[in-house]
Amino acid sequence: MVLMFSHYCHSRKRANVRLVPPGLPGAFQAALHGVLTAGEFEQAVRDTMHCGGCTCSRSSFIGACLGAQIGLQGIPESWKSKTNRYQSVLELAQKVASSHQA
Repeated sequence: MVLMFSHYCHSRKRANVRLVPPGLPGAFQAALHGVLTAGEFEQAVRDTMHCGGCTCSRSSFIGACLGAQIGLQGIPESWKSKTNRYQSVLELAQKVASSHQA
């Protein structure tokens, strides 16, 4: 199914053809495809956004998975600087993570 999404996404760029059958959890499949084929954080998020559809949930899933794998250093500085209250969010995330490591 992940390969079907890959084909759908690349075909959609050329023509508005839907190859993923309706009713299947396509957002999850597409996010999984993004994680499995990602070269780097930024490109994975940009690729899923270019495919259209439910980009918010796919990008969140991809960001969470790749962020866990590569850490903060993999997130572009330009993205961090444009994130509202980035420092506060980072501090809260570190607090949650440290409370679960005990």
